[in-house]
Amino acid sequence: MSDHAPDPLGFEPLADPRGGVVDIIGPMRRILDAASVPSATLDGEGQIVGLNPEFARLCGRAPSEIVGLHLLALCPGRDQAEVLSRLVRIVGGLSETEREELRVTGADGRVRTLSVTLGGLAGPDSRVERVVAIASDLTEERRAARRRRRQVVARATDAVADQQTGLPNQRALPVLVGSALRRSATHGAPFALLRCHVTNLAEIERTHGPVVTRNAMSALSERLTQRLRSADTVTRSHPDAFTVIAEDLGDAQDAAGVAYRLLASVVEDVVVDGRAVGFDMVIGISVGDGDGDPDRLTDDATRAVEDARADGIGGFRMIDTRTASPT
Repeated sequence: MSDHAPDPLGFEPLADPRGGVVDIIGPMRRILDAASVPSATLDGEGQIVGLNPEFARLCGRAPSEIVGLHLLALCPGRDQAEVLSRLVRIVGGLSETEREELRVTGADGRVRTLSVTLGGLAGPDSRVERVVAIASDLTEERRAARRRRRQVVARATDAVADQQTGLPNQRALPVLVGSALRRSATHGAPFALLRCHVTNLAEIERTHGPVVTRNAMSALSERLTQRLRSADTVTRSHPDAFTVIAEDLGDAQDAAGVAYRLLASVVEDVVVDGRAVGFDMVIGISVGDGDGDPDRLTDDATRAVEDARADGIGGFRMIDTRTASPT
């Protein structure tokens, strides 16, 4: 052993019963350090005899503050019994590896949750002489997982949201209609789809340009939302159309009342960027209940829009899919 200088991090070569030494831990340490894996070496009693800078960084302390400490000194009292149990299993040869979570408070006062995997290294007599601890920062891993979940939710939200108004878009409409059908089946109240078609959108864009047009449509979407009940949902189902899902109706005439409120919202011009923008609108309505077909409801609302356009701006047509009667 005298020909081998002690490792400054506590990784020492093991004796070979055939003579000489077998340096198992040294190459392992170099691999872990090259991979920037936080690691430490413990003696058979659980005292930390060496560690690399990454392990010290996770603990929030300088390496000199950690070397010589027992592993239990890094964790609060409520964790110590479990950590000691893991060490005993490793040193006693009952387990090759053990994993435990540690809550470590660094010198900066920050609490870090570490995942520590312990593994034993046996000497010439097959007894465990060293325990290697490999750590990872669960706090950061969990934060990263939360960030990934938020990104997934944001992408999913973006996929079903209109980028100009923030309203649910055409992709979201079938889901919303399906939900309305199920609620109608449960409560027995009819509901209606009101397709609000802006007939002069192309003219507005020619007159005012795309930026003013986008801002005006956003302002209109807010005005429509403000005119409706909490049970009504506004969607941007097409660049020149909004589709309103009006639930908990008493009868078809309630759907007509919703249409009047929507048409009243475009009586006054929308003022954006100092410009007054006037909207022309017609509405097609389909009324259904829990026994309705979502595709037919959507198609009937579109067909009712075409009928309303033939009548001129500012009006609406209704198709009650329960009786298949246009009004």
